[in-house]
Formats: sequence, structure tokens, C-alpha cells
Amino acid sequence: MFLILATGPRAAIEGASKLLDAIGGFGAVGWWELERRQFKLEAYAYTLEGAQAGVGAIALADPELDARIAPLEDADWVKMSLDGLPPVPVGRFRVVGSHDAGKVGNGSIEIVIDAGEAFGTGHHGTTSGCLLGLDRLLTRGVRPTRVLDVGTGSAILAIGAAKTGSRVVVGTEIDPRANYIAGLNAKLNRVRPAVRTYVANGVRRALIRSQGPYDLVFANILMRPLVRLSADLASVVKPGGRIILSGLLTHQEPAIRRAYSQRGLVLEHRYRKENWSTLTYVRPRRAAL
Repeated sequence: MFLILATGPRAAIEGASKLLDAIGGFGAVGWWELERRQFKLEAYAYTLEGAQAGVGAIALADPELDARIAPLEDADWVKMSLDGLPPVPVGRFRVVGSHDAGKVGNGSIEIVIDAGEAFGTGHHGTTSGCLLGLDRLLTRGVRPTRVLDVGTGSAILAIGAAKTGSRVVVGTEIDPRANYIAGLNAKLNRVRPAVRTYVANGVRRALIRSQGPYDLVFANILMRPLVRLSADLASVVKPGGRIILSGLLTHQEPAIRRAYSQRGLVLEHRYRKENWSTLTYVRPRRAAL
């Protein structure tokens, strides 16, 4: 068996995956996000000729996408790929794939997320930073009832909120496919109907705003959208509520701090991991926007 590997931007990797699916003859074709804006494709071919045909087709379709072949020895590839995603302890939470669910009863709150097309498995510094932000609030006795998760991805943050008592958890996604996966993960973790996800760009959709104001807002996206959405996010969090922001590099913090301080929000906590920052803001109870 032979493995086709490629890394690149989402559009190129998704296009290569669809191309190999259309060609057919591969044992499995999959792609997922390694980190923001960087995706990986893996496809398994039974013969060298099949692998070469796949790489050739990718090269013709997108010459800038560097696809390569790696020979493989006979093995249980499903088990090996799952073993590559070990459980992630994050504060009171334990993020696991379905292959590890329920194996360790250590009192942690288990969030079951399999690696896939939507961002958020707990391995990335931004996702774990947001979960730790929630864990910190819970430790301090803050129990958010209504939660909004902007750019929910895999719904890992929404699920974590629901499993710790939040009764209304709204997730938004601009990508319909990611929104579909978020819904599947909510069902897998048995947090329906508390968690509901919607296709939406930002928070201006009436259905999103009508379920607020929110005690807690997550926004694990990117720096520029965070700046652009600062007024909207500030408008949907209730006085005394928090906003947990991530998806930004540490050197991008000043731009975020300027944008959110202009909205009357106060920086309450900062967490850094692997050059990524997670910022927790609070909306003062008497401050006007």
C-alpha cells in the first residue's frame, strides 16, 4: 500500500480530495486542518501505479500543490491514524476521539471529537486556550447560562459549555459543511437540544441575536475578523458577561486590545501557548457601549 501526502491551503486540498474521489480506486481519502489556513491530505493507494496516477492528476489540476508518495508496510492503518490523536487533558476537560471515549474514568468531563474537516480537536493552542478560559471561569464560580460560539468549527467549545451546565448554547459557522459536522458532534456528545448551530456570518442574524444577550461569547477565529466583529460581539454580551477571544498570534494582541477597549470592554485574563494568545474580556455592568 502507498500513501499520497499533500499540504496546502484549504481550497487546493479540498479540490485534490474531490479529484481523487472522482478518480476512485483509493482505499481512503481524507483531509483536515493542521493549523489555521494549512490543511493536509492523505490518500491510500493499493499499488504504486495507482499512487503515481493520483499524484499526476493532482499535479495537472494544481501544479503548485506538492503531492508526494510514501510507501507503507502492511499494518492496521485505522488504528495507527487514531493512535496519532491521543486524548488531550485541558483543565477539567478531556478531549478524546471516539476510539478513546470512556476508557479513563478519572472524573474529567469528556468531549468526544474526531479529527475531521472542521477546526477544533483540542490539540491546537487556540482551542485549548478557550477551553482553559471556560475552565477558569467555572473555577471562579462563573456559570454562564447562555453561550454564543462564533466560528464554532467542530463545536468543541459549545459542547464544553453545555456539558458544564449552560442551557442555551448557540454556535455559528460561515461554512455549511463545518456547521453540519458541528451538529453531528453535538449529537455524538448528547448535548442536544442545548447546543444548536447555524450558518451565519457574524452575529447580526436575528435568530442569533434573539437568543441573547449572552453570558459568555467565544470567538476563536482570526485577528482581522475579531477586530471587525468587535462592536457586534460587544453588543450581544450582557453586562457582567465575558468574551473569550482566540485565533490570534501573540504579536497581534495590541490590535485586539485597541479594538475591544474602544468598545468599553476590560481585559480580564490572558493565556499564551505556542505563540497563540487567548484573551478574556468582561463587559462592565454599568459601562455604555
